[in-house]
Amino acid sequence: MKNSNPPKPKDAFPKRPFEDQVNDDQRKYSRYVCDSRAIPHEIDGLKPVQRRILWAMWNSDARNRYTKTVKVAGLAMGYHPHGDRSIQDALSQMAQDFTFANNIPLVSGEGTFGDVLDPSAIASPRYTEVKLSDFAKDLGFFESLPDIDYVKNYDETEDEPIHFVGKVPIVLLNNIQGIATGFRCFIPAHRLADIVKSQVNYLKTKKPLPLKPWYRDFGGEVRMAETEAGNITMATSFAFKWEGDILYLTDSPMNWNREKVVSLIDDIIERKDSWLKDYVDYSSQTFRIELQYKKGEKPTQKEIMALFNKEDVQTLAMNVITYDGKLKNFKPEEIIKRFCDFRKTHLIRRFKRLSGLEEEKIERNSELIRFIKEKWNEKVIGIKSKKDFEDKLKASKFKYFEWLSTIPVYRMTIDEVRKCEEAIVEAKTALSRYQGLVKEDKKLTDFMITELDELQTKWDKV
Repeated sequence: MKNSNPPKPKDAFPKRPFEDQVNDDQRKYSRYVCDSRAIPHEIDGLKPVQRRILWAMWNSDARNRYTKTVKVAGLAMGYHPHGDRSIQDALSQMAQDFTFANNIPLVSGEGTFGDVLDPSAIASPRYTEVKLSDFAKDLGFFESLPDIDYVKNYDETEDEPIHFVGKVPIVLLNNIQGIATGFRCFIPAHRLADIVKSQVNYLKTKKPLPLKPWYRDFGGEVRMAETEAGNITMATSFAFKWEGDILYLTDSPMNWNREKVVSLIDDIIERKDSWLKDYVDYSSQTFRIELQYKKGEKPTQKEIMALFNKEDVQTLAMNVITYDGKLKNFKPEEIIKRFCDFRKTHLIRRFKRLSGLEEEKIERNSELIRFIKEKWNEKVIGIKSKKDFEDKLKASKFKYFEWLSTIPVYRMTIDEVRKCEEAIVEAKTALSRYQGLVKEDKKLTDFMITELDELQTKWDKV
């Protein structure tokens, strides 16, 4: 049988070096991993799997009620096509509530989600339960869903948000780490009160206050430095506490679990060249290790820190996906600026929509008053069909003729007119407020500052 599709001559194929093709594919894959898995968004501070988890929780019982972690992961799979294990791991990490995990978790957990002694000691998702944290709701992610943009999920059956818009840049609040192909991300955690103060100062003076990393319940030192190459590093150290003449180790550097700390102490004791004689480990969820010193050799603070001079050093890589889809590296202060400016545009969009709703409310109630006063309930008697009724209303310049044609008779009263007039007054007041927020930058700025103050007062009162 003759081949109807003979092979193409070599000249018909594009002439491109193999090396260029591989490099191009590598770049595309690298960017895919950054966008789809490893790098957070600058506006909501979430990686795609985290955003899809919150979205699935908001649209299920897990919005308000503790639900099995494995069930929530199953719901999130409708948006995240990368397997249930990755979702379960991300969900468990979002619920962790201890030093170096989350300053304020977006997910509330019931069960074992690890602790600072062993962050990996997480129970099976069959035995843990999660729900949206109250902070995630107060943050404002879900208060203005009609005003954010959506895309279709991977099988184009449902919509999912491109990103949420909260009141503060979560990308700075909780510790974020990620590894992509050719890129990495390490954004240290910061205190909510410091983030809010920086935002407020920027809104008032156009100058954000500088931010320093901060970890809840961490008593050790957090020290920043710049390398010769220009990279910024963050070092965390051990911390100790005296209770009378008894010395306790109370904090370890980042990434130092109990096993690693105890191993270090054992090595020190085995060398027999220091003041440390023995130890007793009373740790439970947090570090509390009694360090017993040799008789007559009570150590000074300098001697303690010299013996426990180990630190964890992380190089900052504040890579984020911007709201216009680019991969950028920003300093914390630049993130504050960009976030506040974006939130302003988001709020303007929101208040324009709300203004439109109030205008519609005024128009509907005004037409209903006219409808009642012109006694259309009596005129309907001689009309043959609902369509004829709608046509007559339309001819009489009623804008909402379809709605008016369904108004029940019992609402055709003077009392209904009074209710409509009251609703119009309320709608005009709200409309005036929304229009003021859209047109006057000072009013919008004051609104943002007020909501930030309320958030800080509730969640991180200084």
